[in-house]
Amino acid sequence: MNELTDLTELRDLFADKPHPTADRLAPARTALLAQARTERQPRARAAGLRRLMLAGGLVAAMAGGAILVQTLTPSAPASAAEVLRLAAEAATATSWPEPRDDQYFHYELIAYSRAENGVPTVVPRHITGEIWASVDGSRPGLLWHKPAKSVPRGNEYKELLTRCPWRPGLAYADLRRWPTDQEQLRRKLAERGNESVGGKDAATQIWYGAVSVLGAPVPPTLQAAIFEITATLPGIEMEELKDATGKSGIAVTWVDHRGRESLIFDKTSYVFLGGQELAPGRGRELWSMTRPRITDVLPAWSTSVKRRSCD
Repeated sequence: MNELTDLTELRDLFADKPHPTADRLAPARTALLAQARTERQPRARAAGLRRLMLAGGLVAAMAGGAILVQTLTPSAPASAAEVLRLAAEAATATSWPEPRDDQYFHYELIAYSRAENGVPTVVPRHITGEIWASVDGSRPGLLWHKPAKSVPRGNEYKELLTRCPWRPGLAYADLRRWPTDQEQLRRKLAERGNESVGGKDAATQIWYGAVSVLGAPVPPTLQAAIFEITATLPGIEMEELKDATGKSGIAVTWVDHRGRESLIFDKTSYVFLGGQELAPGRGRELWSMTRPRITDVLPAWSTSVKRRSCD
């Protein structure tokens, strides 16, 4: 999803559920999912991004398509743990140039939603948001929320995203300081997951802590270390899913009373593509991200875009 992953005008998509939503600086993923799932949203008041805040992993191809669960091929990895170990190798093999703190990551977030099992309140949507995220979080980022494909003439807006003192979130530069030592990182992820699923067992906290940072650019070595840790969690499952762009991938899924949460990877390269949530009463929601580019400045038109207030 990294908000960019909880802002006043871009509020948490799952505010009524105990999902990990704290401190994410990536106001795009959930905002898109929220817009994707609703029939109408006020132009500048779309619900905020669900799991995102300028901190997480990524890389996806652009396309379009439906969501589908398929049977794994005989050549597929033997287990969910193996998928994650291969993804850890892919994370360091496909790294990008290290950005300076004064630069921006520029990428797209693609969100898709549809009703599942007769959920009447979810309207199918497939929308895209373009994001410029400050590497160190010291400057406002930029969100360009493009019209949904199903409603091409409406619900478009652009907004500067301010990092608020009362909920600063995580920027890429913050994550560069995270440990990659397995024991230290397990504690760090559990602490982060505890903010949203407090009182749960350590494995649950680690999973939700990991998902909370896998949604925007993450240093490749840290992303690899996170995949290696989640590979050790008990109960993870493997399945084949299509991501929000329609690209067929292989997924690692966590199941609990909230539903099914999946991380989706390329079937050949094992590069991280995005995620999916299938929750009772909420339908199916997917998000994917394009590989980020590094840029020195925001587009010229950003000077005319309204800045979001922290009030």
